[in-house]
Amino acid sequence: MNALRRGIRNAFRNVTRSLGIILILGVAIALALAMTIARAAVSSRIDAVKGNTGNSISISPAGYFGFQGGGTPLTSSEMLKVAALPHVTFVQQSIETRADSTITNLQSSISFGDLGGGAFGGNGPSNGSMPIRITGTNSPGTVLTGGANGGGTEKLTAGHSFDATSSADVAVVGKGIASKNALKVGSVFTAWGKSITVVGIYDAQSMFANSGVLMPLATVQTLSGSTGEVTSATAFIDSVDNVTPAVTAIKAALGSAADVTDTATQAQASLAPLSSVKSVSSYSLVGAMAAAIVILLLSMLMVVRERRREIGVLKAIGAPTRTVVAQFVAESTTFTLLGSIVGLVGGIILANPITNVLVSSTSSSSTYGGGFPNHGGGFPGGIPTPPAGGGFGFHHGFGNAISHVRTVIGWSTLVEAVVIALIIAVIGSAAAAASVTRIRPAEVLRSE
Repeated sequence: MNALRRGIRNAFRNVTRSLGIILILGVAIALALAMTIARAAVSSRIDAVKGNTGNSISISPAGYFGFQGGGTPLTSSEMLKVAALPHVTFVQQSIETRADSTITNLQSSISFGDLGGGAFGGNGPSNGSMPIRITGTNSPGTVLTGGANGGGTEKLTAGHSFDATSSADVAVVGKGIASKNALKVGSVFTAWGKSITVVGIYDAQSMFANSGVLMPLATVQTLSGSTGEVTSATAFIDSVDNVTPAVTAIKAALGSAADVTDTATQAQASLAPLSSVKSVSSYSLVGAMAAAIVILLLSMLMVVRERRREIGVLKAIGAPTRTVVAQFVAESTTFTLLGSIVGLVGGIILANPITNVLVSSTSSSSTYGGGFPNHGGGFPGGIPTPPAGGGFGFHHGFGNAISHVRTVIGWSTLVEAVVIALIIAVIGSAAAAASVTRIRPAEVLRSE
């Protein structure tokens, strides 16, 4: 206890030098803590992005896209096999049909015009009405999202959606169709000779997307005479790291009957800046710790050299070496603890700016483009919402992966800070302890 008290008291024998040591240590520890926080924030962001960006796999009948090409429809039973594969968290299934006036009494909110036809089979009259695009789906919250369908993320503006496993004669219609046909929630239209009740109206931010009709997958399969058929599916994977093996497994399960594509390469490319920031912060953390250790080590060596006579006298009057060593360890620990307090405050202040600078400088030197975004969200109402991706669309979204990194100081970060301080104190004290043990009282007193 006396050695501990002497060590703490000795830390302030030379106030100017002690303050200098504490300040320099504080700066080094602040940088180490800031790098620890930055690394934790980036790691958390990487894990989040891997779980909801670029982790979708598109599945379609071989040779088929939209209403173009050919091929044979896939089946819901095949999709059940896909859903049972490792790492697959959800399979969004869809079947698209074109309903003309012989199938439905709805009128499209889009006229053919000069660009009419295309996938719908040739130009129609300039005042004609295009067939209605009816999509049966088990995930209406993501089925329309994306530029390929001409829209953004759809928003339910009235009513509610339908259950994923529903087989009821209900529909959620685009606001364009609703306006053209004077539909509102509770209205009824006919399709395949059945009365279909409108339960919701959505806005997908484009005329084309808003001219669509969403119905339960089972309902469209039954009414259209396509029981069990699927024309498009999206498998969602638990992490982008597992997309490649999942693609292999899906191809093996479906064989040549399906075209299977993914965006793992784009996702990995979008994560490269974050990985770079993580590496930089890790190296900087090690560098800051090394600097703090060297500062404390050299400071304690200087202190020991200045007190050689004192150490020699203590040993000469019978003080055990371990007591003298404990005194200097207590002194170096005092420096470290005070430096850690300064470093904690500085690290908290600097963590967010340093992280933003690292992310900004790294992302600005990286090129990343479009791809599948994190759609999430979708229509409320108890529908299993895929963690990301989905639908049939493409639009820019990977850039957001590196633009929202938030620093959070949790208990784990504080524990790391304490561990860093202990490592600095132990290693910094080691040199002083070793020097003390080598001092011989007779030699010191004789030289003095």
